[in-house]
Amino acid sequence: MTTTLYWQTEGQGDDLVLIHGWGMNGAVWQHLLPQLTPHYRVHVVDLPGYGLSSDADAGNLDEVVQLLLENSPPTATWIGWSLGA
Repeated sequence: MTTTLYWQTEGQGDDLVLIHGWGMNGAVWQHLLPQLTPHYRVHVVDLPGYGLSSDADAGNLDEVVQLLLENSPPTATWIGWSLGA
């Protein structure tokens, strides 16, 4: 089984990746999209096991971080809180 991450991408401009906190999913960021998308290309991700992403195949945090980096834009700014920070 392979872990599949759900990414929602909207807007134009520099890449901005938003990571949700523990027990949440990417929906927590939806209220900010109208303010951010005119200025940024916003990527809202559901971490493995949350929201629309599949359960985690990754065995530890380092593997989850690697999975996120492999799937993110190379020059993105990252914003997160709680588990996502």
